Amino acid sequence: MYEESGDHVDAGSGLPDPVRAAAVRAVVLVAVTLVLVMVAVLCSLAQVWLALPMVLVAVAGTVVTTWGVLDVWITQQMWNQRNGVVSTPSSVARERGAFRRRHG
Repeated sequence: MYEESGDHVDAGSGLPDPVRAAAVRAVVLVAVTLVLVMVAVLCSLAQVWLALPMVLVAVAGTVVTTWGVLDVWITQQMWNQRNGVVSTPSSVARERGAFRRRHG
């Protein structure tokens, strides 16, 4: 199934292609950062010269990973905004509307 923008939307996943791509990037970034942090910890415990550079790389990786995870949310919001996802009123809004129709 294709949306008007041409983005393929798989009926099973519920995620449009740009959002799925951002999520895959975020998962890969998280995995790589966890490996970097583990290497930094092991180098620190072993007291080798590589410990300081690995800690710095792990900190940089954490910053990049944070942006990657935020990118998933931003991409989802942008896709919703551009493709006009229909929102449904909450149960409270439905109750208020029914109350107004009866008493208004």
